[in-house]
Amino acid sequence: MKKIGTILFCAVLLISCARKFDITAAFRNGIPAGMQQWVLDSSYHLYIREVFLDTTNTGDKLVKNTSAAFNASDKLIEIEYLLFSEQQGRAVYISTIPDKYQTYYAKKARYLKREYLNAYDFSTFHFGKKTAGDNAIVFENTITKHSDTWNYNIEKDSILHVYEVVERINGDANNVYLVDEALSRTASFIRTDSFRIAFRNMAKEKKVETKRGRPPLKRFSKDNTIYFRNDGNKYTIYFRFDKTLPPRYKDYTISFGNSRLVNQPFQ
Repeated sequence: MKKIGTILFCAVLLISCARKFDITAAFRNGIPAGMQQWVLDSSYHLYIREVFLDTTNTGDKLVKNTSAAFNASDKLIEIEYLLFSEQQGRAVYISTIPDKYQTYYAKKARYLKREYLNAYDFSTFHFGKKTAGDNAIVFENTITKHSDTWNYNIEKDSILHVYEVVERINGDANNVYLVDEALSRTASFIRTDSFRIAFRNMAKEKKVETKRGRPPLKRFSKDNTIYFRNDGNKYTIYFRFDKTLPPRYKDYTISFGNSRLVNQPFQ
């Protein structure tokens, strides 16, 4: 269970972690020279996995067609994002900050609409390629020569179910995990009709905005693009937003360092 959690769903480890991003001035004067881009264009779909703690059902809850996210017996404890373009054959899996007390999403203001990926909660990033002719996504670290392949099927054009993970070292299969046997909750991601990368900082703005009678401000990505650059095989990725960020309100951009990347982004 520990191994499959590490490979596929970092958040199920449920350890307490601080926020992982930095606010950076790197884009204060425009896009820096040498910056590369991973553009999340209209060919991408957002698949979201929500895990609820529910005494009546140990499986995942499917995304509902209505705006209601919770039943009385539901307790949302985990969210994971998969941005996937079958047309381009590319994918980005993003885990969020785990919460060992399973209470973070108890306050609904912390949960944005499903089509909004809250970058404030991002933890780790996996960049993958779809294999030609197969329903498989390969996340390969070209430096360590380690890769994980997610074998999946898609039901009703909307549910992406990961049923097997193959771990390879130097191209040779090292371990094969049947996900349904390794996880107590199914590994199903549900497609949304649209998506936007957003940012809402509950911790820094809660008191200020509460006094104004409104929830903390919500910012949106300027361009739904992941920027990245390589400095001696150490990568940093960036997200730009449409409003300045607390606490200093001078810059629009957050960054995640190399330790947050399970493998390297690519062109």
